[in-house]
Amino acid sequence: MISSDSALLSLLDSTIRKHRLFGPDDTVIVALSGGADSTAMLDILTRLPGYNLRLIVGHLNHHLRGVESDADEEFCRQLAAGYKIPFESKGVDVMGIAKSGGMNLEDAGRRARIYFLSQLRERHGATAVAVAHHADDQAETILMRLIRGSGMTGLSGMPYRNSSSFVRPLLNISRSDIEQYLQRHSLKWREDASNRDTTFLRNRIRHELLPLLEGYNPAIRSTLSSTASVISGDETLLDELTEQAFSRSCRMVGGTVVCGVRELLELSPPLRRRVLRHGFKNLVGNLEGLSLRHSDSICDMLDSPRPNSRLALPQSVTVAREYDQLSFMQTSVTVRESAPDILVTAPGDYHLPGGGLLTVEISEPPGDYSTLSPDTVFINPGKAGFPWLLRTFRPGDRIVPFGMSGRKKVKEIFIDRKIPLSERKKIPLLFSGSDLIWIAGVCASELCRVDDSSGVTVRVKWEARL
Repeated sequence: MISSDSALLSLLDSTIRKHRLFGPDDTVIVALSGGADSTAMLDILTRLPGYNLRLIVGHLNHHLRGVESDADEEFCRQLAAGYKIPFESKGVDVMGIAKSGGMNLEDAGRRARIYFLSQLRERHGATAVAVAHHADDQAETILMRLIRGSGMTGLSGMPYRNSSSFVRPLLNISRSDIEQYLQRHSLKWREDASNRDTTFLRNRIRHELLPLLEGYNPAIRSTLSSTASVISGDETLLDELTEQAFSRSCRMVGGTVVCGVRELLELSPPLRRRVLRHGFKNLVGNLEGLSLRHSDSICDMLDSPRPNSRLALPQSVTVAREYDQLSFMQTSVTVRESAPDILVTAPGDYHLPGGGLLTVEISEPPGDYSTLSPDTVFINPGKAGFPWLLRTFRPGDRIVPFGMSGRKKVKEIFIDRKIPLSERKKIPLLFSGSDLIWIAGVCASELCRVDDSSGVTVRVKWEARL
C-alpha cells in the first residue's frame, strides 16, 4: 500500500528511469478517457519533480454511448484546460469499424485508439504515448490470455514500453493506490457503465474471477503481476536466442521469409516454434491471430515425409513447404495468374511477363555441349520449325527428354529436380506445334536434337530477370 504522494512519485520516478519511458523536457501524449485511472495519471505526470514534461492530452470519442460519450469528451477537454494543457480529440464510429472488420467492440476500440494516439505522437514529435494501465490491469490481462490460450509471450503481460512507444508508467501501481490518490486530491472522474458489463471477458475476470481467486490467495493480483515480470525477463533472454537462431536458419528474400527445413529441424522443438513465430512476425509486423495450433501445424509440415505442402495462416499469410525450404509469404504474392502465351515467329528478343527475356538467334552448332549453361539450348529448326509457342506449365504437359524415346510428365521432371511449386509457374515452356521442345533451364527434348546432319541451328537463351 502506497500511503503518500512522495512514495508514489518516488516509485514512479524509479519506474520511468528503469524502463526508460521518457526523459526530462520530453513531449508526451497522455491518453485520457476521463476514467479514474487516466485522470490520476494526468495529475501525477503534472507533478513529477524534475521532469518538466510537455504534455498533450489525446481523447478518442468512440460514439458508443450517445450523449454519455460526448459528455466524456467535454469532461476531458475541461480537465486539460484546467491544467493549461493542449487538448486534441477525435470521434470515430467504433461500432461501424467492428462490423466492417469482423471484430468485437473491444478490439475495434483498441485499434482505433492506437491509430489515433500514434498519429498524435507522430504529428507532435512526442517521445511517448502514456496509457494508464496499472497492476490490476496486468493481472486481468494475464488471466484473459491464459483463458484464451497463450505462450510465454502472452503470459509476460503488457510491457512498460512497447515498440510503438506506448508507455505504462503506472503498471506496478495497484488500482486501490490509484483510488486513494484520487481521494487525497479530491479529483473527479467519469464512470463508464460499460466497465460493469460482464458480457466483456475482461469485466467478467475483474468482477467475478479475480474476487473468486482472492479466496485462494488474497494477494493474487500482485502475484500475477510479479509472475508476469519474471516471465518478461525470461522472455527477453529467449528473444535474443530466437533472433540468433532465426539469423542462422532464415532470411528475407524480397517480401518473403525463407527458412531452411534442415536448419529448423536441428533446433529444439520449443526454439523451433519461436523461430517460426518470429518468421511470421517479421513478415506482417505482429503475431495477431497466430495461435499455438498454427505453430504446431507448421511443425507438422516440417516433420512430414511430404516434400510439398501449404497452410493458410491469419492475416492473409501462406506458409509453404517446398522440399528443403519453408517460406512465409503474403497471399497477394503467392497467387500468380498464368502468364499469357507468346508466339515466337522468328529470331529476336521476346520480353516475358513479370520480367525476363528470351533471345532467339541463328547460330552455328556449339563445339562442346558440356559447357552450355542450362539456360541455353540449341534447336534443329528442321525438326522443330517456327512458329513456336511460349507459355507456362499446365497439368498434363509432357516432353520426350533428351536421350530418351518415351514421353515423361513435366510434373515428374519438376519433382525429380526438386523444383519448388512456387517456381514452376515461372519457368517458360517452349512448344513447336503440339510438341514441347524445351523446359527453360531444366530439360531439352530429344525431338529437336542437333546432330551432324543439322545445318543452321537456332540458339535460344532464357534470362529469368532483366
